[in-house]
This record gives sequence, C-alpha cells and structure tokens, in this order.
Amino acid sequence: MAVSRFLQFATVSFLAPLLLASSARAGQITGTATLNGKAPEMQPIDMSSKPECANQHADPVLEETVVVNDQNMLKNVVVYLKAADGSDLPGDVPKPAAILDQKGCVYVPHVVAMMAGQTLVVKNDDNCAHNIHSMAENNEVFNFIEPTKGNQKAAPPQKTPEFYQVKCDIHPWMSAWVAVLDNPYYAVTDDDGRFKIDTGKLPDGTYTLVAWQEKYKTIEQKVTLKNGSAGDVRIVYAAETNKAEAPTPTKSPKKG
Repeated sequence: MAVSRFLQFATVSFLAPLLLASSARAGQITGTATLNGKAPEMQPIDMSSKPECANQHADPVLEETVVVNDQNMLKNVVVYLKAADGSDLPGDVPKPAAILDQKGCVYVPHVVAMMAGQTLVVKNDDNCAHNIHSMAENNEVFNFIEPTKGNQKAAPPQKTPEFYQVKCDIHPWMSAWVAVLDNPYYAVTDDDGRFKIDTGKLPDGTYTLVAWQEKYKTIEQKVTLKNGSAGDVRIVYAAETNKAEAPTPTKSPKKG
C-alpha cells in the first residue's frame, strides 16, 4: 500500500510541471478596434417592396457598413495574425463550420471569418426564399436558393485566402463579407469592438497583426508574443479616411 501511494505521488509530482507548462503556454491576444472621429450615419434599409421582410421589423433596420457603439468602438473588424516575414503560420483548420445565417432578411453575422479548408454553411431562418450569391474572385463562386425556413447548405470548399462579398439577388440590400484566411489566428470584433485571438502553439516572437474593415483601409502593426500573449492591443481607424481599399489576404493567391 505504501509503495502504491508513493508511485501515485511520484506520478502526480512528475506530471504537475508538464500541466503547468501546458496551461501557461495557452496564450491569447486581446484588444479593441476604435474609430477616431465621427462615424458616418448609417441609413435605414428600405424593405417596403418586400412585405415578407418589412413585416418582421418593428423598427428600421440600418446598414452595417460602419457599426460603432456609444464609445466609437468598431464592430465587424477582421483581426488576424501573419508572420513578420510573410511565411506560413502553422495551425489546424477549425473543425466547427463557419455559419452565415439569414434572419429578418439580413445576413447574420455581417462579417464571417474562416480558415481556408474550413466548411462554410449558409442557413435560412426566414419564412421566405433567399438567394445566396458570392462575389469571390479566387475561390469557387456559389449561387444557390434556399426557399424555406430551416434550409441550410454548405458552400463549395473555400481554398484560397480572400475577402469577398455575399449578396442576395432577391433582396438587393442584403450584404455580408466572408474573410477566408490561411491560418486559424483570427477574430472579428464584437458589439463593443473587442476581439480575442487564441495563439495556440505559436512560438514567441514578433508578428504582424492585420485589421480589415469594410469601409476603411487595412491597418497593420507589430505585436510581440511572450508566453503566447501580447497584452491588450489597440487598433485605431481614422474616420476621415473615406477611401475604401481592396482587402488584403494573408498571402498572395497562386494564379494559373
């Protein structure tokens, strides 16, 4: 009995440092995206021509090109890591599917981030038909109808890093963005402009943190991981920057 207890104690003592080291290495990058200046006023969407949509809303539905809270924190900003030297970052493709839903004749969420190779599923939560039409240039374009509530369908495999718009040909105001990235180190800012990126097993060092917003230019800044974390990062967009720039993928797609 004494030997058994000794072996049990020895095993726990041996494993404890390994467990502590493992948990200590599970780091993350957190931060906020802010708009410096007055946000453009988002216009109400006119759904009057489609009663099946308009009747679902007691209040006007606003466009989502620029969404801020009362402290000017930006929602729907895609934030992701890339190697400082442009090389690929190691990481597994997320197993859960990325979801794009249709509720009240609006895409939810307005911005979807996913990794190349991850499944993208489009759902219909409305009692009316929707047509889902992607504007991809480097990935296979999809264009299909979901006629009734409860329909869902997987898009063709998205294999190449790219940002592209998704529209509905039946309800022309419906618009969403899909960000296809080449690593799993990404996030989309929430209602309060906050984001959290799990850094997994990335080695410590300096990386480039990229932020993309639908209207404003792409912002890049350096971050340094120490024990897998980089502290709280602040991303600031200038409201007077009105020129929309083309989204920048994590690496240049191969053509041919």
